Amino acid sequence: MSKKKEIKKLKDHAFADLCLIEKEFQQIVKNTSNKSGTFKWLELLSDYELEEFYGRRRDRKYATLTVELYSLIEQLLKDIYKVIFKSKYRNKSDNNIILDLEEQLGDNLIFKNNTKLLANLRSCIVHEEFSLKAARRKINIKKKNRILFKQLMKDVDLYIENIKLK
Repeated sequence: MSKKKEIKKLKDHAFADLCLIEKEFQQIVKNTSNKSGTFKWLELLSDYELEEFYGRRRDRKYATLTVELYSLIEQLLKDIYKVIFKSKYRNKSDNNIILDLEEQLGDNLIFKNNTKLLANLRSCIVHEEFSLKAARRKINIKKKNRILFKQLMKDVDLYIENIKLK
């Protein structure tokens, strides 16, 4: 299989994973809204219990999904690295892994979008406090979690879509 086809296949898998993350995000939004929804989580929890469950853990769930978006891009780039260089990626620098991979793959690929915001949020979440709200405050983002996360999903979607072989 050609490199172009292999990279397209990897991108398709990344889009599928992104759809799953988006569905989980939609469940969180639906089950933490003020309205009582009809969604039942495998009918194991009542609507009220589900709303309580997600409500208490909402910020941590947003943090988890943000880290997952970052890892989705990171893994995609590692897989593309393996296709192009026929070897496993090894991080040999102190750089952010995505930035390092973009630099190493730069002679072969075109990257149009920036992952700096996602990388900064992920770093705050992982290394300081496991909270998207706290990470937003630290890097001075005024948007609410839900709005910010929707933007991040769009950014990741565009990032994946715009990866092209030179």
